[in-house]
Amino acid sequence: MGRFSSIAISALLLSPVLGQTESPAAVPVKKNPKRGLVSTPNEFFPRDDFIWSDPSSPLSWYWNFAPDVTEAYANISQSEFEFVPSMWGAYTPNGTDTYFLGNLTEKFSKRKPSHVLTFNLPDQSFEYGGSEMTPEIAARTWVNNILPLREEHGIKVGFPTVSDPRGGWVDPFLKNCSKMNDGHGCEFDFVPLHSFGGFGTLKDNIGKWQSKFPEKPLWVTEYGFHDQNEAETQKFFNESLKYLEEHQAVARYSWFGAFRKTKSNVGEEMAMLDQRGNLTDIGNWYLDRAAALRTPEGVLAAACTLENPCGGSGAAGRASYVGVAGIVIGLFQLGVTFWM
Repeated sequence: MGRFSSIAISALLLSPVLGQTESPAAVPVKKNPKRGLVSTPNEFFPRDDFIWSDPSSPLSWYWNFAPDVTEAYANISQSEFEFVPSMWGAYTPNGTDTYFLGNLTEKFSKRKPSHVLTFNLPDQSFEYGGSEMTPEIAARTWVNNILPLREEHGIKVGFPTVSDPRGGWVDPFLKNCSKMNDGHGCEFDFVPLHSFGGFGTLKDNIGKWQSKFPEKPLWVTEYGFHDQNEAETQKFFNESLKYLEEHQAVARYSWFGAFRKTKSNVGEEMAMLDQRGNLTDIGNWYLDRAAALRTPEGVLAAACTLENPCGGSGAAGRASYVGVAGIVIGLFQLGVTFWM
């Protein structure tokens, strides 16, 4: 009996269940009103998408560069996981259509958004991921599609996500808006921005937009420190997360990394999922969980300590560390009892 019990206990100690430090999936947690998701679905591994909408996730909102919801979240209400539609760019070359407006309003009976994102990097070319819109075409598209959403339907709209407020695109856009809207301009409610680079770059980008529109809340809809090693990426992540949480002008933010390392176009270390779809350390921290307790050999290792918990608010790290330690000690005692 002693030998059988020893083997059984050893198997339990090395079980993948004990190697995970995530909060129980069935336990709902308080949502973080700031923290969101840049949804980038993986058609080959669709179950990855459900990680971010699990009841134990603190994420409160998401966007996906498109006007329609991510399929995995189609049956989740706005109050549970808010979807923010996006008009990525113009649907016609001259901006005279109303396709985005019509597509959105016809679905109001099922899902009416409270916020809408607009043009993605209109000052950048298609080659560099931009929507390549002149200020005039952008203004016309706005008046035809975005203005009615705000004035007639009470939806809060974001300013176009421009790479730099000083780059010569913003002021001509506003002037064209005023010309096309009887002098009223294109009114907006918040300012989205992207930031890829070090911590100094993030602070500088936020500072530039805060100076340009000091009365408007900021949304950092994509950010990260791309193509860095693990240590530099994690250092930036922890510094930036604390900074964004505490910054009064930042209303929302979303780390760009909801994909597997093998699918990343910004360096493997920004990815929140490893090659097998398990949460990386950054993925765990973004969900307010402790880092995974694992070594390259797959043996349990204390990546978090009581004195120095990893990631999130700290409470999750402490709880996970104590929980795993308690289980290991309990099973060890049980093994000794069985052997004796």
